[in-house]
Amino acid sequence: MDMKSILRTGVILLFMLGRTSVANADTSANNYVEPDFDVQQKYSLKSQKFFQKSLSGLYNVPSWQADSIQQPYSDFATLYQNAELAQHELSVMMHEIALASDAHPIIPTVKSEQRAKVKIAQELNGQVDRITDLSRATLITDDIPSLMQAFELLNKEARIVAVKNRFKNPAPSGYRDLKILVELPKTQLIAEVQLHLDEIATIKNGEEHKIYEQIQKIERTAQAEARPFNDIEQAKIKKLRNISQQMYQDAWQQYLQPTTNVV
Repeated sequence: MDMKSILRTGVILLFMLGRTSVANADTSANNYVEPDFDVQQKYSLKSQKFFQKSLSGLYNVPSWQADSIQQPYSDFATLYQNAELAQHELSVMMHEIALASDAHPIIPTVKSEQRAKVKIAQELNGQVDRITDLSRATLITDDIPSLMQAFELLNKEARIVAVKNRFKNPAPSGYRDLKILVELPKTQLIAEVQLHLDEIATIKNGEEHKIYEQIQKIERTAQAEARPFNDIEQAKIKKLRNISQQMYQDAWQQYLQPTTNVV
């Protein structure tokens, strides 16, 4: 075989191999399935609908209270002793709810005897059985759906006797939460539970608390001097309250525009 024949044979072989590779590539292309982006979109829409349902549910929680909210004891010593037991019962309940709703529980100690007695004397006309926050707890969540889940679980675990929905009707400062009174199933005591969103709780315990202290200082000065606020004080209080309202509003807007995750 001369050199020309060898070269011709090599070219033919290369051509045939090339056709085989192309054919295999075509077969692989036919077997390739594009990612189903509609699936991600479907899940995103599902998450959005769930969020809207949770937000609507939050706005529809009514503020109300039972006709007669009283502790089962009118003797302070007896009530306070049982408040310790109620705090333990409440703590167990809060941790269970937190675990199921992805919330963070904050369980303080029982309100001090001194503060309790002052409140009874100055705010409750000396009626011991009307104090409802000896036992108290807080649940903090990262989003509205988790907050609503915690609320629904609380409603199953204890008898709700009062609700103050400050998400629907915020405080003058712009602060928002759900403040709830429940009757505990075992001790039968009334306890206070607050449901917070994390960013709002952070403002309340940080920057807004500093603003509150500044306003309180101005109020005490005017009260001590037995006079109304002067123009400078009024302007400062107004400015401080506007700052507070804006901080809370900015935080609230973050929760109204959540990042949609695939579920």
